[in-house]
Amino acid sequence: MRFVSVILMMAGLVFAAPLQAAPFSAEQEKAIEKLIADYFVANPEKLGDALDNMQAHYQEKEQQRMAQTLEDNADALYRTAGDFSLGPADAPITIVEFFDYNCGYCKRALAPLMQTLDENEDVRLVFKELPILSPSSRLAAKTALALDDPLTFLSYHTKLMTHQGSVNQTVIDKTLTELNLSPKAIAKKSNSKDIAKAIEDTSKLAERLGIKGTPAFIINGALYPGALEAADFATAIATAREELVN
Repeated sequence: MRFVSVILMMAGLVFAAPLQAAPFSAEQEKAIEKLIADYFVANPEKLGDALDNMQAHYQEKEQQRMAQTLEDNADALYRTAGDFSLGPADAPITIVEFFDYNCGYCKRALAPLMQTLDENEDVRLVFKELPILSPSSRLAAKTALALDDPLTFLSYHTKLMTHQGSVNQTVIDKTLTELNLSPKAIAKKSNSKDIAKAIEDTSKLAERLGIKGTPAFIINGALYPGALEAADFATAIATAREELVN
């Protein structure tokens, strides 16, 4: 019955008819299968069309599902109180970055991301800590969330993202010392339940969005996985602006 349902869907996409599988008998199923098989034998080019149309159908359904998921999670994405951000709070375009301090691709994306903010006054950036690569990544994320001042966070973030090699406890402590902060005091604060929950919430959010690696960017309701270059950000922002007008 599943085979007949799939074939009927393919046939419906080819013939542009709203066919639906009914509870056919075994003999009827065989007759339908033969009818469709004979049609595709006589018209082999239609099989390729059917497969292409079915793939496009499922891609459209997935795009609709993702758009709805992003809309349903808008508050968690754009308006979580504990997230650090750059740019105007009322900016019409928001970039959300999911990142890991030990992610080489995240480090590579830092310069074009900062360039994008410098060149676009109507863009806001939200930082989402997603420490998935190592235990030291989690230490770095917890430390970041324990910082009170946005400018201090940005300095810490930039130093770690431009650090060559693995980010570990030694690197974290050295960075805090350079920022005139007490590593012990920050470490104590970083072990709070609120910070643990914040990281857990971000992890669950990423899971709901199907994000399995870093970096991943959400730009006004569109998902862009992987490291983006300056031209990629420019294109994504141009698309976002067009959608705001339309």
